[in-house]
Formats: sequence, C-alpha cells, structure tokens
Amino acid sequence: MEVRLYGARLGAVQAAVSEIERLARRHQAGMWVVDAVLIEHALDHDHRTRYQVREQDADVSGRLFSLRALRRALTSLRIVVLPGRPDLNVVTERLEQGGLTGRQLDPQRHQIRVPPGWEGHDASAPQPAPPVSTWRIALPVIGGLLLALASGFTLATFEGISLLAPMLVVMLLVWPVGRSIIGSGENRPLGLQLGWGSVVVAMMTLFGYMLALVVPGPLPEVARVTTYAAAGLALFLFILYGLSYALFHTWFIRNANWAVPALIPALALSLPWFGGLLHTVYLRTAFDIPADAVPVSLYWRYLASFKPLGLALALAALMAAIAGWMRHYHQWSNSRGMVTVGVPVVSLVVLGFSGLAGMIEAQVDAGRAWQAARDGKVPAPYYGLEGELVCVTPVDKGIPVFNGPLDSKRALLTFGPTSDRIWLWDPRRTESLSVRLEDVVVTEGEGGRCD
Repeated sequence: MEVRLYGARLGAVQAAVSEIERLARRHQAGMWVVDAVLIEHALDHDHRTRYQVREQDADVSGRLFSLRALRRALTSLRIVVLPGRPDLNVVTERLEQGGLTGRQLDPQRHQIRVPPGWEGHDASAPQPAPPVSTWRIALPVIGGLLLALASGFTLATFEGISLLAPMLVVMLLVWPVGRSIIGSGENRPLGLQLGWGSVVVAMMTLFGYMLALVVPGPLPEVARVTTYAAAGLALFLFILYGLSYALFHTWFIRNANWAVPALIPALALSLPWFGGLLHTVYLRTAFDIPADAVPVSLYWRYLASFKPLGLALALAALMAAIAGWMRHYHQWSNSRGMVTVGVPVVSLVVLGFSGLAGMIEAQVDAGRAWQAARDGKVPAPYYGLEGELVCVTPVDKGIPVFNGPLDSKRALLTFGPTSDRIWLWDPRRTESLSVRLEDVVVTEGEGGRCD
C-alpha cells in the first residue's frame, strides 16, 4: 500500500504508518503495518517524450516568409506523448498503422518531430544524484555573511589587542563561505574556494566597517537596532514559509478564486465599523461626548482599525505558520483533528483579544487626553479626533445649554462642530455640554483661561 505525502523527509514514514493505522481503526479492520519504507519519486526528471505532428513543408520558393509558411511552422496538428527516449521510426510506423487512437498518419502530408526540450529521460538509466537543498546552501552562506558584517562592525568599535577577535572570525569564515558558494569536488579546488570566500567575506566585512562609521547615533544602539531588524526579517521568513506550507494543497487554495474576493466586502464593512467603535470608546470614556456628534472622515475610521487588526492578523499568521511547519514535518498526523479545530479557534481568540487590546488602548489615550485638558493643554490627536481649547461666549444671557451651565471664563475642549451644534467638555466640572452655534461666539483659548 502506497501513501503519498507532501513535505519533508523527516517524519514521513511515521506519518504514513499513522495514516494507515487511523484508517484501520476507523473501519475496525484487524490489520497492522509490518514494514514501512520511504520511496521518493524523481519528479524533477520527466521520462515522457512529446512528439509533434505538423504539415509537410510545401514548395514555398519565392514566398518563404509568407503567412501560410509561418502558420505551418507554428501550428501543431497532433501531439503524441509516450514514455522513454525519442524513437521517431517506431512512432511513425505505429501512427501510419492507425495505432494509439485509430487515426492513420499520412507520411506524404505530415511529419513527426521532437521539439527541443521535449525529449524524455531513459527510465532504465541510473538516477542522477539528488539536488542539494537550497536551505543547505543558503543558511550557511547567510550566516557567514552576517557574521562577517558583524565582525566589520565591531572592527570600528574595538581598539588594541581586542581587534584580533573579529579579524580571527573573518579569517575563519573564508573557507566555509567559499565552499558553500561554489561547492566542492574535483573542479572546485581549495584555492578557488578560498578565493571566492575571501572576496565575499572581505566585501561584507568592509560594508560592516563602513556602516559603523556612517550610521548616526551611538554604536551600541545601532547594533541593537540591526539585531532587531535581522530577527524581524528571520521571523518574517519563518511566517512566510510556514503559511505556504499550511495553505499548500488545502481547500482555501483550491477555492481562492472566489474565497478571496468574498473577503473584500466583509473587510470593507467591518473595518470602518471597528474604527467607529474605537472612536466611540475614546469619546465616551473620557469626555462623555456622543461619537456621532464629532465629524470624522471614513478614512480615519479605516486607519484606526488597522493597528489592532494588523496585530490580530500577525498573531493569527504566526499560529498558522507554526501549524504549517508542523504539517511540513508531519508532526500533526496523530493530532490532526486538534490542529484543524484548534488553529481556527485560537485565531478567533487572538482576533477577539486584539480587538479588546485596541479598545483598551483607546481608553488609555482618552485618559491621557483627559489629563492634558485638565492641565490646560491641547490633547494629542487620535485618528482624526483633534481636540482644541476654545473660549465660548454666549450672545445672550438666556441661551439654552444642554447639561449647563456654560463657563465662559475658562477654556473648554471641543472636537469640532457638527450640523448646527457644538459639543464641549468642561475641564473644571469634567462634564460635557452642548450649545447651538448661533447662540455663542467661539474663539481660540490659551492657557486654560478666557479673560
């Protein structure tokens, strides 16, 4: 019995045995696996030859480059695919006798040819050596280049005898990097390996040395930022490859042509709603001002929802990437149900906690704005909500004030008028109030007082 698996060699045999045993338990079959062996198919080598049948070249003297000749040269009337190396005599004889499909070939009108690159490999020939994995070449090279860059960076910071440490690291990197770049063998002598390694390592060391001289700020801080950037890049590659392993040969990839467009309207409706919710939390928590009383552009609502949504997507992508790496190395064969159910559930929990974190952040920003307004300072803007301290002077003494009284001697906080009214927040009473624009005169206030 053959079990086809996609992924790494590590854990493939155990995953195949677990798959067979799971099927046996499901159907209550009294069977077990006696022996299991890993069989790799040479998918990189095609053993099929593709024959192309075209019309015979007619006498096109004088019009060699005519459209008819060009059409005959490019048009295939028939394509025959057979295993093995090309054998035009055997294929021509079978086609003339009506073999394969029953349609006879007219040798006077048609010709058979094998286009370049359509020749199959001989199945009886020994298999070539398997190609070396890209990771086995890329990881040592990238690691060596990063070490050379760090060594060049430290050369600009060390003094005295301590310079010998980065120089020794640079010299030790020459041979491993050169061997990883050009490989080993009879046509890859030691001198060629050392030459390539010296050139590449020296360039990276010089680049690190120059980087340490031209970057602004203290060198320890720059080194810390560079380390964080390298760690972030490594995490990004980890998530990217993990997502590819998680989505490969799945329902989502097979139905992405309609699943991805279906998500666009859902995001277009949910993002501004969540941004409006954050604005509501901000205004209601600290200032008790209705959200619809403050004019905010739709674009600011989208922008307000990007940070918590981006955090939620990043965490969900990390969870899916971990599941993808587990799938690639066949580590979830015994717990496929738990992973299949657990990853979506955990992603939903992460999405909920990220939304909650966004609302908590809105409350924290509202508290800072509340304190700034109490101290007579203009609070920092919050995704389109720009507070301003103003002086409000009534036109008449008996104007209607919602949740008054109106203090005209102190600066009040406002986020702008809407329609024919303006909502204000009194820092002294810590209460919100509203008046009609036609009943007051609004001027800019400074220092918290209006003299």
